[in-house]
Amino acid sequence: MKRCALTFIVFTFAFVKFSVAQKLAFSYDASGNQTERRWICINCPSARQMAAEKKTLDKFNNNELADGLTTERGIKAYPNPLKEILNVSWGAPDKIFLKSIDVYSVGGNRVYKKAYNQDERQATISFQQLPPGTYILVGQYSDAKTETIKLIKH
Repeated sequence: MKRCALTFIVFTFAFVKFSVAQKLAFSYDASGNQTERRWICINCPSARQMAAEKKTLDKFNNNELADGLTTERGIKAYPNPLKEILNVSWGAPDKIFLKSIDVYSVGGNRVYKKAYNQDERQATISFQQLPPGTYILVGQYSDAKTETIKLIKH
């Protein structure tokens, strides 16, 4: 029982220490009229901590680490809407790559399928033989995650 109580106290202290709260503070003049209302942040990070976090986030939002590896996955297909040719480019984090691209018609029929190597980052897909309509591009990554893009052919 003592161990449970001690654990509860430790977690409660940690929660209170690391929780952030806002408080509304008022200022009044000599006659009792409210002159100012402001928010006060309790346990908020300092400006120095926020600047350090922003610098770290900027580094990762830049899509590249120091050694030039991509940190985000993403497929770009252009032009969309398309007429005859679709250009596809993609990025993926280190040790993950785009394994395959499938294109399906709205009816669910697969009209294109191709597997890709780790070092490939772009492809060109011909839509010349396909009728105008809506298609779905499905990219499957080596970690079994997928990404879909809706395509429109004129």
